[in-house]
Amino acid sequence: MGVIEDLILKGKIKKCNFDDGMYLKEFRVGEKDLQSAKESFDIGNYKWATIQAYYGVFHMVRAVVFKAGYREESHMALKQVFKELYIKTDLLSSSIYNCFENGMHLREMADYKETYSKEGAEKIIQAVQNSQNELKRIIE
Repeated sequence: MGVIEDLILKGKIKKCNFDDGMYLKEFRVGEKDLQSAKESFDIGNYKWATIQAYYGVFHMVRAVVFKAGYREESHMALKQVFKELYIKTDLLSSSIYNCFENGMHLREMADYKETYSKEGAEKIIQAVQNSQNELKRIIE
């Protein structure tokens, strides 16, 4: 059994039909979160910049998974289904997966352990920006 089938059986993802408007809206949410991250960074709020940047890539990745016809039940399930659909198939570069995975870690550290830095926020914002156009290509 494959990873996607296993995730479906465990109730971690569901097969769904989304219209274009749904995944485009989700992608725009990610773009707005990225913009908010930049604004938070500019005023020195590195914790929120880190969290918002992660949610930027989260929603952009979620949009491409929606386009493929799946909806996740957790951040970890999203990461797994994204990897199966787009990274292992070479439709997208592994740098996007790395951005998502690193962003998830940085967000958890900032949110739950109050551990964050200017450098970490700057790196994740840059990584999300670098991922944005490649993800947009899948959406359009």
